[in-house]
Amino acid sequence: MRERLGETLRLAAELTPPPVRPAPDGDPVRPAPTPRRPLSTVGELVRGGVLVLRTGGSGGHARVPVLTDQDVLAGTAPSGTLPESDEEAVLTEVGDVVVPVLGGGSVARVVDDETAGAVLGRNLVLLRPDPAALDAWFLAGFLRGTANHRRASSYASTATRLDVRRLQLPRIPLEEQRRYGARFRALDEFERVLRLAGRLGERLVRGMYDGLADGTVAPD
Repeated sequence: MRERLGETLRLAAELTPPPVRPAPDGDPVRPAPTPRRPLSTVGELVRGGVLVLRTGGSGGHARVPVLTDQDVLAGTAPSGTLPESDEEAVLTEVGDVVVPVLGGGSVARVVDDETAGAVLGRNLVLLRPDPAALDAWFLAGFLRGTANHRRASSYASTATRLDVRRLQLPRIPLEEQRRYGARFRALDEFERVLRLAGRLGERLVRGMYDGLADGTVAPD
Protein backbone atom coordinates (compact mmCIF):
# COMPACT_ATOMS: atom_id res chain seq x y z
CA MET A 1 0.00 0.00 0.00
CA ARG A 2 2.87 2.33 0.81
CA GLU A 3 4.44 1.70 -2.61
CA ARG A 4 1.11 2.36 -4.38
CA LEU A 5 0.68 5.57 -2.41
CA GLY A 6 4.18 6.71 -3.30
CA GLU A 7 3.61 6.04 -7.01
CA THR A 8 0.29 7.91 -6.91
CA LEU A 9 1.79 10.90 -5.13
CA ARG A 10 4.59 11.08 -7.71
CA LEU A 11 1.99 11.01 -10.49
CA ALA A 12 0.01 13.76 -8.74
CA ALA A 13 3.15 15.89 -8.60
CA GLU A 14 3.67 15.39 -12.35
CA LEU A 15 0.06 16.35 -13.11
CA THR A 16 -0.02 19.42 -10.86
CA PRO A 17 -0.97 22.49 -12.94
CA PRO A 18 2.04 24.70 -13.65
CA PRO A 19 2.60 27.80 -11.52
CA VAL A 20 1.71 31.28 -12.69
CA ARG A 21 4.51 32.61 -14.92
CA PRO A 22 6.23 35.56 -13.18
CA ALA A 23 6.30 38.93 -14.92
CA PRO A 24 9.67 40.47 -15.89
CA ASP A 25 9.54 42.76 -12.85
CA GLY A 26 9.00 39.80 -10.54
CA ASP A 27 5.35 40.49 -9.78
CA PRO A 28 2.82 37.78 -10.52
CA VAL A 29 1.09 38.20 -13.83
CA ARG A 30 -2.35 39.65 -13.37
CA PRO A 31 -4.35 38.68 -16.44
CA ALA A 32 -6.16 41.45 -18.21
CA PRO A 33 -9.93 41.51 -17.69
CA THR A 34 -11.54 38.91 -19.92
CA PRO A 35 -13.63 40.60 -22.62
CA ARG A 36 -17.33 39.91 -22.26
CA ARG A 37 -18.32 37.01 -24.48
CA PRO A 38 -21.82 36.16 -25.66
CA LEU A 39 -23.35 33.47 -23.50
CA SER A 40 -25.89 30.73 -24.03
CA THR A 41 -27.78 28.82 -21.36
CA VAL A 42 -28.07 25.06 -21.32
CA GLY A 43 -31.80 25.49 -21.89
CA GLU A 44 -31.17 27.50 -25.08
CA LEU A 45 -28.73 24.87 -26.34
CA VAL A 46 -31.28 22.12 -25.66
CA ARG A 47 -33.95 24.01 -27.59
CA GLY A 48 -31.46 24.57 -30.42
CA GLY A 49 -30.70 20.86 -30.69
CA VAL A 50 -27.05 21.17 -29.64
CA LEU A 51 -27.71 19.33 -26.37
CA VAL A 52 -30.01 16.49 -25.36
CA LEU A 53 -31.12 16.67 -21.72
CA ARG A 54 -32.33 13.62 -19.79
CA THR A 55 -33.08 13.13 -16.10
CA GLY A 56 -32.45 10.05 -13.98
CA GLY A 57 -35.32 7.84 -12.87
CA SER A 58 -36.23 5.53 -10.02
CA GLY A 59 -36.62 2.23 -11.88
CA GLY A 60 -35.47 0.29 -14.91
CA HIS A 61 -33.37 -2.75 -15.73
CA ALA A 62 -32.43 -4.24 -12.38
CA ARG A 63 -29.27 -5.99 -13.59
CA VAL A 64 -27.63 -2.90 -15.07
CA PRO A 65 -25.28 -0.92 -12.77
CA VAL A 66 -26.61 2.46 -11.75
CA LEU A 67 -24.56 5.66 -11.69
CA THR A 68 -25.66 7.43 -8.51
CA ASP A 69 -25.19 11.05 -7.48
CA GLN A 70 -22.72 9.87 -4.83
CA ASP A 71 -20.69 8.07 -7.52
CA VAL A 72 -20.51 11.30 -9.50
CA LEU A 73 -19.52 13.36 -6.47
CA ALA A 74 -16.84 10.86 -5.40
CA GLY A 75 -15.58 10.08 -8.90
CA THR A 76 -16.14 6.34 -8.44
CA ALA A 77 -17.59 3.57 -10.61
CA PRO A 78 -21.37 2.99 -10.84
CA SER A 79 -22.40 1.36 -7.58
CA GLY A 80 -26.18 1.63 -7.32
CA THR A 81 -29.14 -0.57 -8.11
CA LEU A 82 -32.73 0.22 -9.02
CA PRO A 83 -35.89 -1.84 -8.61
CA GLU A 84 -36.91 -3.49 -11.86
CA SER A 85 -39.84 -1.75 -13.50
CA ASP A 86 -41.32 -0.87 -16.87
CA GLU A 87 -39.86 2.62 -16.64
CA GLU A 88 -37.50 3.39 -19.52
CA ALA A 89 -34.04 3.75 -18.03
CA VAL A 90 -31.59 6.37 -19.33
CA LEU A 91 -28.30 4.70 -20.29
CA THR A 92 -25.10 6.71 -20.31
CA GLU A 93 -22.84 6.97 -23.37
CA VAL A 94 -19.21 8.00 -23.78
CA GLY A 95 -19.02 11.80 -23.94
CA ASP A 96 -22.17 12.43 -21.92
CA VAL A 97 -21.87 15.01 -19.15
CA VAL A 98 -23.60 14.11 -15.88
CA VAL A 99 -24.50 16.76 -13.31
CA PRO A 100 -25.94 16.25 -9.79
CA VAL A 101 -28.84 18.59 -9.02
CA LEU A 102 -28.78 18.38 -5.21
CA GLY A 103 -26.11 19.27 -2.67
CA GLY A 104 -24.65 22.55 -3.84
CA GLY A 105 -21.30 21.24 -5.13
CA SER A 106 -20.06 22.36 -8.54
CA VAL A 107 -19.57 18.95 -10.14
CA ALA A 108 -19.87 17.73 -13.72
CA ARG A 109 -18.55 14.34 -14.87
CA VAL A 110 -17.74 13.27 -18.41
CA VAL A 111 -18.74 9.65 -19.01
CA ASP A 112 -15.83 7.43 -20.08
CA ASP A 113 -15.61 3.87 -21.38
CA GLU A 114 -15.81 2.38 -17.89
CA THR A 115 -18.97 4.28 -16.96
CA ALA A 116 -20.77 4.07 -20.31
CA GLY A 117 -23.82 1.81 -20.32
CA ALA A 118 -24.76 2.48 -16.71
CA VAL A 119 -28.26 3.60 -15.82
CA LEU A 120 -28.61 7.25 -14.85
CA GLY A 121 -29.66 7.41 -11.21
CA ARG A 122 -31.95 9.78 -9.33
CA ASN A 123 -31.02 13.43 -8.79
CA LEU A 124 -28.80 13.40 -11.87
CA VAL A 125 -29.16 15.22 -15.17
CA LEU A 126 -27.47 13.93 -18.33
CA LEU A 127 -26.38 16.30 -21.10
CA ARG A 128 -25.46 14.72 -24.45
CA PRO A 129 -23.66 17.26 -26.66
CA ASP A 130 -23.57 17.21 -30.45
CA PRO A 131 -19.81 16.65 -30.98
CA ALA A 132 -19.92 18.65 -34.21
CA ALA A 133 -20.94 21.76 -32.26
CA LEU A 134 -19.96 21.30 -28.62
CA ASP A 135 -16.92 19.76 -26.91
CA ALA A 136 -17.86 17.58 -23.93
CA TRP A 137 -14.90 18.60 -21.75
CA PHE A 138 -15.46 22.28 -22.52
CA LEU A 139 -19.09 21.82 -21.48
CA ALA A 140 -18.23 20.01 -18.25
CA GLY A 141 -15.53 22.49 -17.31
CA PHE A 142 -17.67 25.58 -17.63
CA LEU A 143 -20.58 23.87 -15.86
CA ARG A 144 -18.30 23.47 -12.83
CA GLY A 145 -17.72 27.18 -12.40
CA THR A 146 -18.68 28.29 -8.88
CA ALA A 147 -20.31 31.54 -10.01
CA ASN A 148 -22.21 29.66 -12.71
CA HIS A 149 -23.62 27.25 -10.12
CA ARG A 150 -24.52 30.04 -7.74
CA ARG A 151 -26.59 31.81 -10.40
CA ALA A 152 -28.42 28.63 -11.36
CA SER A 153 -29.15 27.34 -7.85
CA SER A 154 -32.11 27.80 -5.56
CA TYR A 155 -31.68 27.58 -1.81
CA ALA A 156 -34.01 26.05 0.75
CA SER A 157 -33.63 25.43 4.44
CA THR A 158 -32.35 21.88 3.98
CA ALA A 159 -30.89 21.61 0.48
CA THR A 160 -29.58 23.43 -2.57
CA ARG A 161 -31.11 22.53 -5.91
CA LEU A 162 -29.50 23.23 -9.24
CA ASP A 163 -31.52 24.23 -12.31
CA VAL A 164 -29.23 22.83 -15.01
CA ARG A 165 -31.07 24.69 -17.77
CA ARG A 166 -29.93 28.02 -16.30
CA LEU A 167 -26.22 27.18 -16.40
CA GLN A 168 -24.31 29.27 -18.93
CA LEU A 169 -21.62 28.65 -21.55
CA PRO A 170 -19.67 31.11 -23.69
CA ARG A 171 -20.42 30.95 -27.41
CA ILE A 172 -17.01 30.31 -28.97
CA PRO A 173 -15.80 28.30 -32.01
CA LEU A 174 -15.36 24.54 -31.64
CA GLU A 175 -11.58 24.74 -32.04
CA GLU A 176 -11.32 27.15 -29.11
CA GLN A 177 -13.69 24.96 -27.12
CA ARG A 178 -11.27 22.07 -27.59
CA ARG A 179 -8.39 24.15 -26.23
CA TYR A 180 -10.40 24.78 -23.07
CA GLY A 181 -11.50 21.16 -23.05
CA ALA A 182 -7.93 19.88 -23.09
CA ARG A 183 -7.09 21.98 -20.02
CA PHE A 184 -10.26 20.92 -18.20
CA ARG A 185 -9.50 17.28 -18.99
CA ALA A 186 -5.99 17.63 -17.54
CA LEU A 187 -7.46 19.13 -14.36
CA ASP A 188 -9.91 16.23 -14.15
CA GLU A 189 -7.06 13.71 -14.37
CA PHE A 190 -5.17 15.58 -11.64
CA GLU A 191 -8.29 15.54 -9.45
CA ARG A 192 -8.77 11.81 -9.96
CA VAL A 193 -5.19 11.06 -8.91
CA LEU A 194 -5.56 13.24 -5.80
CA ARG A 195 -8.69 11.32 -4.83
CA LEU A 196 -6.90 8.00 -5.30
CA ALA A 197 -3.99 9.22 -3.20
CA GLY A 198 -6.42 10.19 -0.44
CA ARG A 199 -8.07 6.75 -0.46
CA LEU A 200 -4.71 4.94 -0.45
CA GLY A 201 -3.42 7.17 2.35
CA GLU A 202 -6.46 6.40 4.49
CA ARG A 203 -6.02 2.65 3.95
CA LEU A 204 -2.31 2.87 4.82
CA VAL A 205 -2.99 4.84 8.01
CA ARG A 206 -5.80 2.49 9.07
CA GLY A 207 -3.61 -0.54 8.41
CA MET A 208 -0.75 0.91 10.43
CA TYR A 209 -3.02 1.66 13.37
CA ASP A 210 -4.43 -1.87 13.26
CA GLY A 211 -1.00 -3.45 12.89
CA LEU A 212 0.50 -1.54 15.79
CA ALA A 213 -2.55 -2.26 17.94
CA ASP A 214 -2.68 -6.03 17.29
CA GLY A 215 1.08 -6.57 17.42
CA THR A 216 1.67 -7.51 13.78
CA VAL A 217 3.70 -4.32 13.22
CA ALA A 218 6.62 -3.40 15.48
CA PRO A 219 6.77 0.24 16.65
CA ASP A 220 10.40 0.52 15.51
